[in-house]
Parts: sequence; structure tokens; C-alpha cells
Amino acid sequence: MKRDMRLIAGLTVVGLAVLFAACGSDEEAQPNASPTAQPSPAVELCGRAQPPTAEANLFPNGGFEEGHDPWFALKPPDFAVSDSVAHSGKASALLRMRDPVEATGVSIRYLVQEVAPKEMPEVVSGYYRSDNWLSGTPIQYLQFVAIVVGAANRPPSFPNHQIRYLLAGIDQEPFQIDNAKFVFLSKDDPEQGKWIHFQRDLRKDFKDLWGDVPKDFTCIRFLFEVRYDSKVSGDGPAQADAYYDDLYLGPAPPPE
Repeated sequence: MKRDMRLIAGLTVVGLAVLFAACGSDEEAQPNASPTAQPSPAVELCGRAQPPTAEANLFPNGGFEEGHDPWFALKPPDFAVSDSVAHSGKASALLRMRDPVEATGVSIRYLVQEVAPKEMPEVVSGYYRSDNWLSGTPIQYLQFVAIVVGAANRPPSFPNHQIRYLLAGIDQEPFQIDNAKFVFLSKDDPEQGKWIHFQRDLRKDFKDLWGDVPKDFTCIRFLFEVRYDSKVSGDGPAQADAYYDDLYLGPAPPPE
């Protein structure tokens, strides 16, 4: 019942969500965000877009063997590069959440990269792992998001349109947002201490959910996250160590 009430509350703020998406200061168009928020130059949409390369993987440093760049966070805390846990090689990206009982609202740990290929990539794939998962609030989950900015065939009135892929942690959409579609890869809590593979056909998903493959866009922002929404006083602590590794964007099939 608590989760249902929070989801219902989120329906009343759809207009704010879409307005905030236009500002470009957060990937989220968060349901509780102010529509008057000003964009930050450090995270403005497409401000860090990576140009196309000759490499098959459009995510430079998809395995984090070269450190942080060109990955970034939209706001503190920054992600860490772990040299103790990896799916392959010697490194992975670590998003660490340690929020106390007193924490409320929305909290997101980000791993972000922007790309500017000439055409919509076919496949996005990678691995995630969760350790020390403690869901002290009902809407705590892992997800990755693909935000297509400025496509010529985007829906009218939307500055961007998105697909949010829910990896684990919740079994209902966390909130309603007009310029996003949700896809569940799992509705269970994340399995602990194990690398989980994920893969999606972006072209097919956008065509199936939005009616067409995006064309003539400015950039695509990808976000890999651990987060919670609508945490209230009285909920427990929220905790997780979320790892991402071997992230790939490009033609199918992706590398083994």
C-alpha cells in the first residue's frame, strides 16, 4: 500500500517532469523536480557527446580499464573505479549508496556517457553486479536509460524521448513521465554477488515503443544507475554497491 500511494502521488507531477526534461539539467525529469531549475553547464544535454569513432564499441572505455573518462556523473557523489571487483580485466565502475534512515526524497548514483553517432546504434549491452543490497525504502532499484535528444521524428512537444530499462529491484513503474517508456528486464531484487548480463536491441525497442527508430538526433545520453524514489521519513536505510562493467554500444553481435 505504501508503494502504491507513492506511485499515485507521482502521477500528479507529469507536467513538471516534462518541463524539467526540457531544461536538460538532469537526466531524470524527476517527478518532484522544480520546472524552474536552471541547467548546469557541466551536465547540459549533449555537452559531453563523444563523436563517432572507428571502434566497434561506441562507448570509449567501456571496461573502465583506463579510469573515469569519458564517463561522468551528473552530480555528486561521483562514481569510483574499482580495482578489486571486475567482470573482465582489472576494473569496473562502482556506484556506492549509503543513505541513512533520515534520508528522504530521491537519491541517484550515476554513471553517464553521451554519444553522437550518425545513426541509432543497434545494441546496448553489459554486465551489472549488486553487493550489500539493503532496500530500506519500497522504490529502490537499478536501471539504465537511453535518452535520444532532438530527433527529427521525436514525438511532438518533447525535447527528448527515452526508454528506461529497469534491471532489478521493483515490480512497478516508479513514476509516470510522458516522454519515457519503461521496460522491465527483471522485477526481482538483484541477485547478490553475481555478474548479470543484459542486452537490448535499441532500434527495435524504440520502434516498438515509440513507433519509429530515432533519426537525425543531436546525441544519445546513456545512464547506468542505482537509485531510490519517494523515500519518506520512517523508511529504513538505503544501501547498495552497484558495479557495471564491459558496457557496449554498437552493432550486433557485441563482443564475447
